[in-house]
Amino acid sequence: MAASRGKRAFAQLYNFEGFSFREISIDKTVIIKLKKKGKTGTCPSCEKKRRRVIEIKKRKVRDVNLNDKKCYIVFNAFRIKCNCGYKGMEKLDFVLPNEMITERFAEKIFHFCEKMSLTDAAKFAMVNWRTAKRIDKKKLQEKFKDLKNISPGRIGVDEIAHEKGHKYLTIVRDVDGGVIWVGEKRKKETLNQFFKELGKKKSKKIAVAVIDMWDPFIKSIQENTDAEIVFDKFHIAKKINEAVDKIRKKEFAKADPEERLRMKKKRFLILFRNKNLNDEKRETLRSLLDINKNLHIAYILKEQVLDIFDERNKIVAMQRLERWKENVQKTKMEEFEEVLKTMEHYWYGIENYFTHRVTNGASEGYNNKINIIKRRAYGFKDTEYFRLKILQSCS
Repeated sequence: MAASRGKRAFAQLYNFEGFSFREISIDKTVIIKLKKKGKTGTCPSCEKKRRRVIEIKKRKVRDVNLNDKKCYIVFNAFRIKCNCGYKGMEKLDFVLPNEMITERFAEKIFHFCEKMSLTDAAKFAMVNWRTAKRIDKKKLQEKFKDLKNISPGRIGVDEIAHEKGHKYLTIVRDVDGGVIWVGEKRKKETLNQFFKELGKKKSKKIAVAVIDMWDPFIKSIQENTDAEIVFDKFHIAKKINEAVDKIRKKEFAKADPEERLRMKKKRFLILFRNKNLNDEKRETLRSLLDINKNLHIAYILKEQVLDIFDERNKIVAMQRLERWKENVQKTKMEEFEEVLKTMEHYWYGIENYFTHRVTNGASEGYNNKINIIKRRAYGFKDTEYFRLKILQSCS
């Protein structure tokens, strides 16, 4: 009775279309033998059943581990010749195409690879890491094969450094969702490829594109969409902080020993927003700025413009920006004049910020996830695999 129940349990566990459970043997590994039902094989090309069997081949495929033992399924499969012109092995729904493992075991590996490092996933699945990577990559390619179900109204475009030597990946995200596309390099042609895959109709539906002040991306967006371009306020803030830091370094270099001592290790105080400092740090900053006029002016200019980007009223914000421009011109600080020159060149995108209020701020969270992917060492030299892992983690 117990043996009968056990056989029924295995029959249910190994119930694959076109086959029936025959027997199980357990030693260092588990071997499941199946019996072929019927005399036809399914053509993988036209999906029709065919009786024209050229050869019967014995196959052995890896299945989900059983009681911490590797499990293999052994069965006979047909090599067929079809009227459509196909000649080869029959289609088997339970076997991953062009692999020696079952679909369900592939799904298990795919799940492991999503939750842990490639090394750990391979260990849990009891396969080598190359097999784990190959299966994971194949499943990811199936999942992210096209942009058919993607239709963003607002996009953010950013780039990340991929490898040493100025190698970049372009990241496109749906402002109202997650990452939707990753491409190699950060050229106009890179973003053109995204719009090509998205299609002309959906590209024209994009209303807003938030980007850095990067001309190749600007040209691609202008040529492929009717979107209003918004320049990321955090990118502008970065340029402002870089100007302040240049002034700080210049002032430090010409300061006397006593002043240098007071300026030392105060960089973060100068670059932080004043509203984010506590009373003690604000007092330390005040005493530092009191002894250096140029640094004080630079700090005021920084705080003024960053406060403007917090302004909710567009008309007021633009009026304040005009006054800030006058302040910069009066100071004659070349570091700020350089930033102002850049801002004036891209003024339309800055003005659009106050209309749409979108940023690439969310990219910071995605960058953290991407760094985790790097640390997990997902076959890093395989750019395509890295691209797919980003989509999996950040979409």
